[in-house]
Amino acid sequence: MRRQGRIQLIARKATQQRATPLALRWKFSVATHLIVLPAYNEAEALPSTVRTLQQLPDGYELLVVDDGSQDHTALVARELRTQSRLPLHVVSLPANCGIGAAVQTGYLFAARKNGYQYVIQFDADGQHGADYLTRLVQTCEDQQLDLCIGSRFLSGVGNEFRSTFLRRIGIRFFAGLISLLTGQRVTDPTSGFRCAGPRAWRAFVERYPDDYPEPESLFWCARNDLRIGEIPVRMQERSTGVSSIRSLRTAYYMIKVTLAILIDRFRPLERFET
Repeated sequence: MRRQGRIQLIARKATQQRATPLALRWKFSVATHLIVLPAYNEAEALPSTVRTLQQLPDGYELLVVDDGSQDHTALVARELRTQSRLPLHVVSLPANCGIGAAVQTGYLFAARKNGYQYVIQFDADGQHGADYLTRLVQTCEDQQLDLCIGSRFLSGVGNEFRSTFLRRIGIRFFAGLISLLTGQRVTDPTSGFRCAGPRAWRAFVERYPDDYPEPESLFWCARNDLRIGEIPVRMQERSTGVSSIRSLRTAYYMIKVTLAILIDRFRPLERFET
């Protein structure tokens, strides 16, 4: 808890320092949705990822969260800011805090600017398809979901890449565990391609796992009766950079997340206005 508190403090300071001038820069923007791109050492992949997002209609803004990268990710992001058709913001964390802190920084940014409806997490490494992004948002709107996940394991699209063998084992394990404990079927709980509605992302401002947040946050939403759903998406294998979860850490990852989910099951439920 102390570590998570320190990480949240770092994220809050980063958004305080960076958000105001960027908000003024785009004060005439009509955007209602924020796309958060957590990036650690993604200087090579980031330009292509931002370029694919330019096909989106007006109504979207981009936020690159540089998670203390050791390469030129922050410099590349600032250069892309001058080229992007869509409003693009950059927040740099002073140290590598992990994927959870980077994504939570995006939620903090959204809360401080206070003008977004949906906040979408989108990988900076090029694995996610921009073609599915508007469908995630539309599904949230049509089905009144609080959290919609882009799943590699639903039928409807051909998926040549569904992660490595070891990670697929972990994905299926967590899918079964979360489905069993909540009574809601999920197929891709580790997917980082997700759209959060206001009830979910405003809650994530105050609480968000710092190490491996996707399955834990999904379980928290389902357990607290937030509305969750999935749509089929196609993902690509990363061509550059390094995954945040290495093969040697798979066992640690599964044990840690399983314990976190089981502990969370016994915490008091939270209630949200419908």
